[in-house]
Amino acid sequence: MKRWLLLGCVAPVLLGRAHPCPPEDCTSTRSVADQKSNASLSGSALEEFTRLLAEAQKTYTLVNDYVSTIVVQERIEGELRPREVGLFKFRKPFSVYIKWREGQQTGMQVLYVRDQNNGKLLARKPGLLGLVTFRLDPTSKLALADNRHPITEAGIGFLLDVVESNRKRAVAEGRARVRRLDDNPRMQPRGPRYELLVEADEKAGYYCRRARVTVDPITHLLIAAQVFDWDNQLIEDYRFLGLQLNVGLTDRAFDPKNPNYGF
Repeated sequence: MKRWLLLGCVAPVLLGRAHPCPPEDCTSTRSVADQKSNASLSGSALEEFTRLLAEAQKTYTLVNDYVSTIVVQERIEGELRPREVGLFKFRKPFSVYIKWREGQQTGMQVLYVRDQNNGKLLARKPGLLGLVTFRLDPTSKLALADNRHPITEAGIGFLLDVVESNRKRAVAEGRARVRRLDDNPRMQPRGPRYELLVEADEKAGYYCRRARVTVDPITHLLIAAQVFDWDNQLIEDYRFLGLQLNVGLTDRAFDPKNPNYGF
């Protein structure tokens, strides 16, 4: 989801600066056995997590748009890339605007509106390259060169769907284990944290071996996720900071002719 996300703002929104995550939360290499020895994987935690996901889905049906700062880190071709920080705007059914503010792509803007612009995403880089607006197929090789996901999978809705579909399947197959993680004041954003562990090998076709997610304490939306593969490597870290729901984003927020964007 990286650069297309798992962000000039039209709505009058003040967004906080992202807080870096502590190393133990980002790139933990503890074995699954070590984790089990430190905390129990209980049915009650699974039930609680299942209930919160159901409430998150109900909340998301009431969301029309949102604005957030995002922090993204992904492993691409075996390399864990540096974190990117940006401004993210989303409106249903599916309109996305991103402006990257920190990281290798600082100043880059991306705009995608489903069924508009001939199905293309618009990208504009800073500097001399900013004289040209690139129009790319969202699933093209160029668009996915530095991303694990196309822009069509950006946002909280997709994150929620992936976690819930994997939880549901793992429960049905008797492979799901959930534990409530201890509160960590340095972990941003703040909220109850859970770890979903899938007891299956990679060939089973699950999205990941384990995922740590943070739940917003009020809305129960998923506002952060750290995803680990079968080698226990961090492959994706997505965080939504300063999330503001239903701010009333208009067509102007996703118009390539918006003078604040320069597409």
